[in-house]
Amino acid sequence: MSNIRVVVKEGIISGKTAVVLAGVHGNERLNVQLFDRIIPKIKIDKGKVIFIYANLKAIQENKRFIEFNLNRAFRNNLGDKDKEKLEARTAREIIPYLNEADCLLDLHASNSKDSKSFVICQLHSFEFAKAIPCELITSNLEEFEPGSTVHWMNLQGKTAMGFEAGYLEDPESEKRSEGALMNFLIKAESIKGKIGYTPDKKFLKIIFLYKNKEAPFIKSREFADFEKLKEKTLIGKEGNKEVYAEAGDIMLFVRDRDELNEECFLIAKEITP
Repeated sequence: MSNIRVVVKEGIISGKTAVVLAGVHGNERLNVQLFDRIIPKIKIDKGKVIFIYANLKAIQENKRFIEFNLNRAFRNNLGDKDKEKLEARTAREIIPYLNEADCLLDLHASNSKDSKSFVICQLHSFEFAKAIPCELITSNLEEFEPGSTVHWMNLQGKTAMGFEAGYLEDPESEKRSEGALMNFLIKAESIKGKIGYTPDKKFLKIIFLYKNKEAPFIKSREFADFEKLKEKTLIGKEGNKEVYAEAGDIMLFVRDRDELNEECFLIAKEITP
């Protein structure tokens, strides 16, 4: 049984093939709701748009994933223990659509109440990403966390970005996702419209990922995503080991972790593209 639902809408004029995903993480329901609302009424002028509800069982159960993170499953080198898990099979269902696509937008939201909206992409997609209505564009994530839909597209040199809309329970987050979707489709020339560009964008590069190797990781306090440290700061403890970051470091996704070899936090720096 398929774990995705695909809706294809085409214009009367040939053009780009764009793929948009929602539900890669099943508990990020605001983007699923956006699809439910937008898809029936949207009219495509040019090319083809493929809308994919990406993880139906996780969406149904309102869980981030069922067996493992779908956004780490888009790899050719999955271990034998993961290859037949639900999310790996789901990735194999989605991959043919990514291979067909010229450009990709993968919609997400965060469990963190203080989360900001931002784009994740690589440098070659920056010009396209500038059309997305948010202040932050972040790159180089896949060097440390490969296996996303964006990573799969980047391996082919295609335009691809993930959009994090903000806190998943914030009604404004769905509005931000809608703005990202519409600007993406306008930029892809799938629909007509005018892009309202966000001024003063900041460009960040991920430079470090910390994983706990020996003990559970407990953060020292709550860190806002993209919080820039004013001084050397205790980020947390891995068992009895204190883990610090330096003044000027920009913190992302600082999380407690009970299991070993988990992603505890990322560090970024500001760049000029």
